[in-house]
Formats: sequence, structure tokens, C-alpha cells
Amino acid sequence: STSTAVDDNANEVLPAVVILHDSSGPDDYEKQRATMIANELGYVAFAADIFGVETDIPVDTGGWGGEYAQFIGSFTGNAALFTKRITAAVDYVQSLPNVDETKVAILGYCLGGTGVVHYINVAGEKEGGAAAAVGIHPSLLGSWGKPLGEINIPSLFLTGGNDFLTGPQAMTSLEDDMKSASTVEWETNRYSQIGHAFSNWYSENYNARADERSWNSLKTFLVDKFERQSDESSYSWESASLIDLDKYERIPAENCSPCITTEEILDPLLGTYDYIVSADNVRNVCSESPWKLCKGPTVVILPDKSESGIQFARQRAVEIVKRYGYVAWVAEGEVPKRDLFPSVGYIDSEKVALEGYGSGAQDALNLAMEVSSSADKEDVYMVISIFQIPGNITAVTTDEASTYKPQILIASGVDGADMSEVVALESMLMGMDANYELNRYSGASANFPDWNDPSYNPYAAERSFEAIESIYREMFGEFPFESQTPTTAPAPMPSTLSQTFAPSGARDVKVTTASSFVLLAVVYNNILTMI
Repeated sequence: STSTAVDDNANEVLPAVVILHDSSGPDDYEKQRATMIANELGYVAFAADIFGVETDIPVDTGGWGGEYAQFIGSFTGNAALFTKRITAAVDYVQSLPNVDETKVAILGYCLGGTGVVHYINVAGEKEGGAAAAVGIHPSLLGSWGKPLGEINIPSLFLTGGNDFLTGPQAMTSLEDDMKSASTVEWETNRYSQIGHAFSNWYSENYNARADERSWNSLKTFLVDKFERQSDESSYSWESASLIDLDKYERIPAENCSPCITTEEILDPLLGTYDYIVSADNVRNVCSESPWKLCKGPTVVILPDKSESGIQFARQRAVEIVKRYGYVAWVAEGEVPKRDLFPSVGYIDSEKVALEGYGSGAQDALNLAMEVSSSADKEDVYMVISIFQIPGNITAVTTDEASTYKPQILIASGVDGADMSEVVALESMLMGMDANYELNRYSGASANFPDWNDPSYNPYAAERSFEAIESIYREMFGEFPFESQTPTTAPAPMPSTLSQTFAPSGARDVKVTTASSFVLLAVVYNNILTMI
């Protein structure tokens, strides 16, 4: 049987997402996710029944043995069967009149995430199949088949740091497979202190913040793959490489919006200059004002000490001010202490973040380790971003537990740091109970964000800047996020498809069967039972 909402405009074709369910089979959760995809992205959403219509799913009695485990194992242990079922769903969606057959993604949760891995390994070379693949807290315990050929499907994997089904060994094996076979972009995002099934609001492991972070990463990934124009030669941040820094050395020209001014502050001990960039509307009002509310958030950048690295940091500082209206401080000497910020009238000393690049990443990591184990809140930055994993990783130990922990974002190029270094760093961060997010980008080396460096990787840079921007907006209070588990499960999808409710942390959505685009296509299709 099928249950679909049909677009009034049959001539409009849209991207589509095939949702692969967890081990409990297709239920309200997958239907609600389909609804959210349709409403928030405007894509066709299709919840596939991989088990087959009217299949009797054995009762899960717990443990690793029994009839239920054997049933699930018939899929996890049979990549060919699992891939064949997914392929049937993809083929069906591609046949729908409102679907762009070249823009169909597969999205798997838990068991469905295992199916995503099987699919890209078995059918990764197939022309005309899925155009993108996303696995959210996939079940990767044990071993699985190696890729049978090239993987030509851009892929994203979103996992929890405390998920035993995606532990260090599993992630190392996954990364080895992707490195050996993938010909296109792929990435992994990992969230600290998060267990399995973190995105499922019916699960006791549900974590609203990790759900929101992973959902945002999923959406921006799909938008990049399906909505970026094919003739677009550059990513949005790449234009910052054209910034003429000399333009901002003195009073800006008239009729500028925003008007940006820079200043250099001499560090008398090191003989180096710090470079501070701010918008005039912030500077002119806040420097003379006693009201804290007019002060702006600040991003401190620790640059690589090369000429290219310093130029990049200053250009990024100007672009941060232009885009977000923050203050940007390029620290070419030592890491500025927070007690310096109150002396600058337009800086909100309670909303300061730190970014470290190249050699500056080592200083940022050292600070992250110190503040994650320090009881002193005064020197703590709200957010510490480390762009690449430094070679010298040393844990800091203390007898005092930290009372405040910054959000740490580590953006690492797969070609710039070995997975063994990633495992070692994550082990230390976990031991310190740190709040971290660890993202890995394929084809990226040590200086991948630096658009002035030959190793610049536009995709990895864009994705990492998207991640840090969303953290800034959250931590600086631009969109308050209440990280709390809902006390009641969302209302189930009515059979009429008239309305559903998103979980806490996502906006409520309504579903109708008549609109200007396909809102929902939830399909339990008999074709799967015939395979």
C-alpha cells in the first residue's frame, strides 16, 4: 500500500530522500522525519519498509541471541540483500513524477545507517542510483564487507562519542574503507557524551542538542548536494580571499554598509601586533556606552604564523564582521586573556570564542585542554575551534574538576591527521569530560580552510565554517536552544496525513495534501516483499 501527498504542479520535479528505518521497523518516527524533511527542505520524503509489508518482526527479548537477533542479522550480515531492498526503494522514488531522479538521497537511522554503509560499498559505482548518503548513529559493531568498487556517492556519517556501536575501531574501519574507495566528498561528525539513538525522541538516549546539531548538518549537506548550481565555481567563503586589507587600515569610505574599521595593538613583550576588526555601528555606540547590552560577541583568531596564515586570519576577521556583526581579534602573539576584553568598550567579555589555525591550532588545543580541566572560569572562552589536529597532544591533569566547560569544535582534514591521532585526542577529551564536536573531511590536509594556501579545500572549509557559525549563533544566544528531553512523545502521524508534531528543538509542522510542492510521500511498498 502507499500513502502519498501529490503535488498540484506535476511539472515541478524535486529532490527526494529515502528514509531507512531502525531495527524496530518503520513507525511514527520515520513518518515524522519524512514530514520534517518535506516541510523544512521542500523535498519529497519517502519512508521505506525494508523488512517488507506485513512481515512479522520477532519480539526483541534483549541480549544478542534469539530469533530477533537472527532476523536483524539477516540484513546486517547480508550486504547484497540489504542493498537490493534499498535499491528497490530508490528505484521506486525515482519513478515518481515529481522527483528529480538525479537527486535522490538515502538517509538511514541505526539499522538503516548500517544499510547506508552496505549500499555505498555494494552499489557505490552504480550509475543512476542514490546521489547522496547519510547515516545517523549507524550500527557498525563487528565487521562488514569491504567496498566492491569505487564509492561515487557523497556521504555523511553522524555519530555519538559514547555510542558503543560506532566506537574507535568501527570508525577507523569506516574511514579506511572510505579513504580507499571514495572518489567524492565524505565526512564524519561526532558528538561528545552522546550514546546510540540520540536523534530518536522515543529513545531514552534522546539528546535534543545532538539531534539539532546533526539535523542541521544533514540539511546543509543535502542543500549543498542538491541546490548548489552546477556552474558555481566557488563557495561563499572563498570570496573572502579577494578582500583588500589595505582598504580597512584607516577610516572607511563613505556609504559603506557595514562600515568596518581595523586597529593594531602592540604586544610590548613579544613585539607583535594584534589586529582588531569591528563594525563602526558597534564601535561608535558601545565604546561610549555604559550599557552592556550594546556590546558584541568577539571571535579571537590564532593564526598560523606564516605570511599566508596571517593574511588569511585577517581576511577571515573582516568577513566575520561583515557577515555576523561580531568583533574579530587576530592575536598574532599570545592568546589574549579574558581580563583584557572589558577594557575594549565594544566587546562583550562574556561572549568570546577562539579559533586556531595551523600553528595557532596547537595553542588553541592547549587552552582547550587547560580550561576543560580547570576550576577557574575567568579564562574560559565559550567556544574553542581547532582547525586541524596538532601533532603535540598532551592531556592536562588537575585535582580540581572544571565548573565550566567551553564547546570545543575540532575540524580535521582526513589527509592532515591520521585516525590514530583522532582516537588518541578523543580519548583524552572523553577522559576530561569535555564538550566537543569532532568533524572529519575527506581530501583535506592541514591548512584546508586557508584560501591563500595551495592545500585549500573549498568544500571542507565551507562545511566547517557552517558548523562553527551554527555553534556561535547558539552559544551567543542568537537562537536560544533548550536542551531538554521531551516529557511526552510527539503525537503519532494521523492516518489522514493531516498533521504531525516535531519534537522539542524543532518547529511544529503541518502536513496537507494540496500545496505548491510535494509535502510528503510515505510509502510502504509491496515491491520490497517480492525481492
